[in-house]
This record gives sequence, structure tokens and C-alpha cells, in this order.
Amino acid sequence: MADSENTSIPNIILFGSTGSGKSSIVNMIADSPADRPIANMSSGATGCTFKSDKYQCRILGSLFNIYDTAGLDEGGTGTVPREDAIVQLYQLIRKLDTGVSLLVYCMRAPRIQDSAHKNWKLFYEVFCREKVPIVIIITGLEHEDPMDDWWDRNKGAFQRNEMRPSGFACTTATRGKRKQSGKYQLEEEYSESQEKVWKLIKYNHLEEPWKVEKIEWFTYMMRCLKRHKEAGPPIHQLVTRCEMTEEEAIQLANKLKE
Repeated sequence: MADSENTSIPNIILFGSTGSGKSSIVNMIADSPADRPIANMSSGATGCTFKSDKYQCRILGSLFNIYDTAGLDEGGTGTVPREDAIVQLYQLIRKLDTGVSLLVYCMRAPRIQDSAHKNWKLFYEVFCREKVPIVIIITGLEHEDPMDDWWDRNKGAFQRNEMRPSGFACTTATRGKRKQSGKYQLEEEYSESQEKVWKLIKYNHLEEPWKVEKIEWFTYMMRCLKRHKEAGPPIHQLVTRCEMTEEEAIQLANKLKE
């Protein structure tokens, strides 16, 4: 179904580093059977999402379009270079004629990656102009009891990095091994996490989606690219808020306008 036909269905964008569990979260949202996941999951370091994939899911009685995107920060061994992954995400935001209702930043515990706050600011502040709410889902907390204790211990680090989500969910995104009884080792933790994620999306998305003004953005980028040395507003934002060098910012901005 074309995006233009889904005028009443909110668009939810999942983004984050490779290995953060985005595809596992999609399967959790969709309530996919363990042996028939709708989103492919990677067991290696290179990731498996080359572009954004759309999944239409029903969450607590309402339909949502869930977008699983290329992993950021894949590095030299990844299938999608970081710069290209950023461009793909930006292009997705621009092409959604019905707008964006929620950004979901996905990360895997226990460590907050150095790039986390840069990616957060790039999409929340620069691309979406702080017009779209952003929430965070933390995966890999199957050994934390209760799971929310992780947030209590680490929320200060997010605040120091100016990452202030509208909501959060500390989760176990895997059911674990299947036992002889037919049940899964982490069934209880998974079900609890699933309920958290459903509520996080249902109660934090915009009822009236934010739409990118494409002509304004294109003009904005073109204007600053014509005066590189003056570091126009978008370049300045990339340099100061996302901690890029001016050369990196100009290179990325050039790609964004292609």
C-alpha cells in the first residue's frame, strides 16, 4: 500500500546502531511467532537491514506503520556505511507525505555508545527540528531484575548528553531458548517488554503528524552549500550539535541534497 493511501496511519521510525535490536523490536511489536519473524535479524556484526522496511502493525487496537532502518555506525565491516545510513534515514523522513509521528531510538545495554547522543541530535534536533517526539528502547536487559533498574542507574548519563526522551522502555527483545515444555526461557520477560513497547508507542506518538517542508529544506541546504566557508545554519548545526568536523558536515549535507 502506498504511503499516500495511509493518511490516517501514524508513521513510526526506528533508528539506532547496528546490533541494537531494531528488527527484534519490530517482531515484538508485530507479535510475530518466534519461528516466523516478519523482520530479518542479524546474528553477525554487519547487520542485515540495507534500507528502510515498512511493517504495518496493530498496537492496542490501532494501526501503525513501523519503519525498520539501516543500522548507524556500522563502520568498515558493515554493509551500510554510516553516512549512507544517515542519508537513507533522512530520505525516508522526507518522502513520508503523511508525516512522522514518532522517532524511536534503539540501543543495546549495558553501554551507551559514544555516537548515541550525536545520532540522537542529528535526527531529533537537526532533521526533525524538535517537532517529533522521541522515545528510547533499551534491549539486552534479560539479566536485570527488575529491568527498569537499569534506567534508574543510567538516566543521568542521558541527561548529561542532552538526551531527554518523552518515554523509555527497558526490555528483553528475545524469548530465549525453547524449553522441552515448548515454552521459552525468557517468555515472562519478553511479554512484559512487549507490553511496555506497545504502550510506549501508543501513548507517545503525535496525533497530528509532523510533515517535512521539502522545498524549505532543499532551499535551506542549497543556500548554505553555496557558502561553505560561512558555515550556513544546517552546516553549523551539524558541526556544533552533532560534533562533526566542518568537512564531514559539508560532505554529508552534499549527500543529503542529492
